[in-house]
Amino acid sequence: MVEQLCGIIAIILGIWEIYSVHKTFSEVKRHGNENTSGFLPLALWSGIVVSLAFIIIGICLILKLW
Repeated sequence: MVEQLCGIIAIILGIWEIYSVHKTFSEVKRHGNENTSGFLPLALWSGIVVSLAFIIIGICLILKLW
């Protein structure tokens, strides 16, 4: 039961992270200029990787594959 609960929480965190990355990307696309950090694409990419990891781990926990 605790594994399934942790899996659901991990999936929710992954979805929230994808939403945050999308919101940040849209904001920078609209208001970005030459003062925007050059490391922002790397930060967005790592946010997507982390969110996918959370979702995969959550699914594995729910299905008791881990």
